[in-house]
Amino acid sequence: MSKEIDILKKAYEDVIWMAIRYANGRATYFPSTVRDSVKEFQKVFPDWKPRHDPTLKDDRQMVESRVRRTVQGDWLDDLVE
Repeated sequence: MSKEIDILKKAYEDVIWMAIRYANGRATYFPSTVRDSVKEFQKVFPDWKPRHDPTLKDDRQMVESRVRRTVQGDWLDDLVE
């Protein structure tokens, strides 16, 4: 892999966890945008997965215990290791 590709991969990894955390559980278009971004990235790096983030499951449990309605695609915890 070239040095430039390594730099771009690290830059993506440095910000995608924040995008996943921000988008997780939102009833907007943003979860699908983040999900699509991860899928595109995995076309180049097929074995790559975002690192584990326990906050994602905690957010789901907190929100689902309330009356707020979400759809399965709004949750991004399935993307991480």
